[in-house]
Amino acid sequence: MGAIEAIILGIIQGLTEFLPVSSSGHLELAKSMFGSVPEEGMLMTIILHFATALSTCVIFRKDIADIFRGLFKFKNNDEFKFSFLIVLSMIPAAAVGVFLEDDIDRFFSGNILLVGFMLILTGGLLFLADRAKDSDKKVQTKSAVIVGISQAIAILPGISRSGATIGISVLLGIDRSRAARFSFLMVVPLIFGAMAVKGKKYVEIQSLEGIEMAEDRTPVIMEELTKDFEFADTVDVEMVSLAVFQKERAWEMAKNGFPGWSKDSVTKYYRLDLSMAGVHEAQIDEITADDMGKVRPFTSTSITAILLGFIFAFLTGLVACKWMIKLVKNSKLIYFSIYCFIAGTGAIIWSLL
Repeated sequence: MGAIEAIILGIIQGLTEFLPVSSSGHLELAKSMFGSVPEEGMLMTIILHFATALSTCVIFRKDIADIFRGLFKFKNNDEFKFSFLIVLSMIPAAAVGVFLEDDIDRFFSGNILLVGFMLILTGGLLFLADRAKDSDKKVQTKSAVIVGISQAIAILPGISRSGATIGISVLLGIDRSRAARFSFLMVVPLIFGAMAVKGKKYVEIQSLEGIEMAEDRTPVIMEELTKDFEFADTVDVEMVSLAVFQKERAWEMAKNGFPGWSKDSVTKYYRLDLSMAGVHEAQIDEITADDMGKVRPFTSTSITAILLGFIFAFLTGLVACKWMIKLVKNSKLIYFSIYCFIAGTGAIIWSLL
C-alpha cells in the first residue's frame, strides 16, 4: 500500500465514521471504482479504527472523564446510569460481530447493488429524522436497546452507523444533542473491542506467516481446522490436508507475483480441492472466509503508510465529529439524506453497468 492510498483510506475512514453516509459502504464503493485503494491489510484496518476512536475520545474527553469519575464513586448516580445505557446499547452489535462477522463479510462484501439500496435506506431514515420535532427527552433503557439494535443492523455495508443511531434516537424523541453524544460514545468501546479481536487475529496470522515452508504451515492450519470444524465422516481428512498444503504453496506463488496466480485464483482452487475432499459447501464458505477473506494480505503495509493513514484518519475524524455534532443540533441532516440518495442511486447504476 502506497502513501496516496493510505491517505485516501484515512480520509474516507475519518469522514465516514462520523458523518451519516456509511464508512463500510464508501469503502466498498472505493474498492469497486479504484481497485487497489482500499485493499488494506488487517494492520491498516486496526490503525484506522484506532485513529477514529482516539479522535472520539479527544472530542468527548470531558464526558468520558465525568463518566469514570462517577463510576468510581460506586453510587447510582447519573454517570453510572449513562454508563449502563452505553453497555446495554452495545450488546446487539457485539453479538452480531461475534457470531455473524464472517457471514456478513462473505455475503455482503463487494455487493455494490446492496450498498446502493442500503444507502437509499439510510437517506430515507435521515430525511425522516430531519423532519422530526425537537425534544428534550433523555436516553432511557428502552430507547438504548432500540438504538443498540439499529447499530447492529448498521453493520451491513451502506447503512450508516451514526446515521442509523442518531436518526433512530431523534425519531424516538431524544434531544438532538444527547442523541449525537450517545451515538458517538456508544461506539468507542465497540471499536476498541473489535480492535482487540482483530489484533489477536493479526498476531496469529503474523505467527503463521513467520513459518517459511508451506509443509510446516500446513499442520498448524490443520490443527486449527479440526479444532474449529467438525468434519463429517465422509470427509477425507488427508485430502483436506493436501488441499491446505496446495493452497499454501499457491499462496506463496501469488504473493511473489507468479503469472496466473492471484488471491481469487488461490481461493477458487482451494474451494474446489476442499469440495473434492467431501467438505460441505457451508463449511467451505466458513473456512475460506476465515482463512482467506480480509485476513492475509499479499504484502505488508509500510510504516510510512501506517503513519499517514493514522494521521489523516485522526485529523479528519476530529473535524468530522465536531461538524456532525453541530449539524445534528441545527437540524441539517437533510443534506446527508440527499447525498445518500444520490450516492445510492449512483451505486445501483454502477453495479448494473
